[in-house]
Amino acid sequence: MKALLSLAALLAATTNAVPMEHLDKRIISGGVVPAGTYPFAVRLNIQRGEDDFLCGGSLILNNYVVTAAHCMVDSDTNSIAQPQTVSVCYGSNQVAEQTCVVAQDVIVNKNYNPETISNDIALIRINPLTLKSGSVATVPVYTGQLSENMTLTTMGWGKTSNNSTVLPASLMSVNIEIGSAKDCKIANPSYASANGPEVCSANALTPGKDSCQGDSGSPTIVTSNGVVYLAALTSSGTDPSNPGSADCATSDGLAFYTHVNYFMSFITANTNQTTSTFTGSQTTQTSNSSLTNPSPTSLSSGDDSTTKTSSAQASVVMCHANTLMLSLLATAFAILL
Repeated sequence: MKALLSLAALLAATTNAVPMEHLDKRIISGGVVPAGTYPFAVRLNIQRGEDDFLCGGSLILNNYVVTAAHCMVDSDTNSIAQPQTVSVCYGSNQVAEQTCVVAQDVIVNKNYNPETISNDIALIRINPLTLKSGSVATVPVYTGQLSENMTLTTMGWGKTSNNSTVLPASLMSVNIEIGSAKDCKIANPSYASANGPEVCSANALTPGKDSCQGDSGSPTIVTSNGVVYLAALTSSGTDPSNPGSADCATSDGLAFYTHVNYFMSFITANTNQTTSTFTGSQTTQTSNSSLTNPSPTSLSSGDDSTTKTSSAQASVVMCHANTLMLSLLATAFAILL
């Protein structure tokens, strides 16, 4: 099914109050990703009543996508998205050229906490895709150490500026850097390092560059010895100097990304696969010496417990989900299948 997204208007939802004033993510000051690059990146459309919500994800098997849990949890009803309301779009970085399929199952980490946006990871099962070089591919999960000041590349189809009223037609990416534990603790006192459940980036290290609304769940990668690896998923962000602000790329802003390898036991338990299926053969990295994340063109162990929903059953997660996804008015766009 080909999906053509035509926007006449755009509505950005506001966030509910949470301790860190979490904001969902979009690409700011990034560049267009060349055709055929990052063919594991997928675009997600989640229907909720009359509204649709935009997120991203990564193809880690030909029939499994990993994304952020908060993308799959309705903040109003505290329920997990029914599979038939989730569309996974793939095959091209251009929105108009993508093929979309409906999810078969949605699996949310049982320890996901919507109050703090912690353990923010979920899986989407789809019918198996035919892998094709340059358009449909899986991405291995990075198992190396993540250190302060390390460069990562994050991406998505979300807004490209705080004042955007339209979405980009193509996948965008931007380089970010991992912040210091000292700075990141200001927003999240439990943060110890990028090798825990979350990876924290500091806007001060890459001024004017950030991810924000619409990019939630999208891949954040490292490139090691010429191989692209999935390191994290876009999750949330805050500006400690102005916690009430919904703006991204602020000078003191911090962004938090779900560290995928930390939750490997969750992934393997729910896909019935071994760790090596997702990681392949990697040489452990402890520094930036062989990590090279190119600039964009033109511009430990997690819990394996889950909360699951299938086409026949919807489960409800505990607590009120505080998220800010990019809401598109149902009357403002048309999806032609």
